[in-house]
Amino acid sequence: MYLSRKAAHSGGLLKLVRKSICSKAVTVEHDHQKSEFIVELHNDKAFLSYSCDKPNRMIILNHTEVPAVFRGKGVGKQLAETALQYAQEKNLKVKIICEFANKYYSENKERLKNDVVS
Repeated sequence: MYLSRKAAHSGGLLKLVRKSICSKAVTVEHDHQKSEFIVELHNDKAFLSYSCDKPNRMIILNHTEVPAVFRGKGVGKQLAETALQYAQEKNLKVKIICEFANKYYSENKERLKNDVVS
């Protein structure tokens, strides 16, 4: 779809991007080298960073960052969900330091079956 210069400056492009995110057209990718779950958002990147405690078979969810323009669109929730699903698939314990991920887990722990440690 082509947007005129006027439409792009008036926020037309932003509205299209937001619409795409609202319809869950985002893909969470796992960057093992950077220890991040990421969503590429045009020129921006949302991510949930983690570290591993291999001897204890544990993933530590450290920090979630979503660009301001995309907050409230479910991107952070998708990052947290993907990280927790990954831990469950790999049978890893989870330590949550990130406040956002901790809130997401607390709101969904009935559904999630992760082994979360303090």
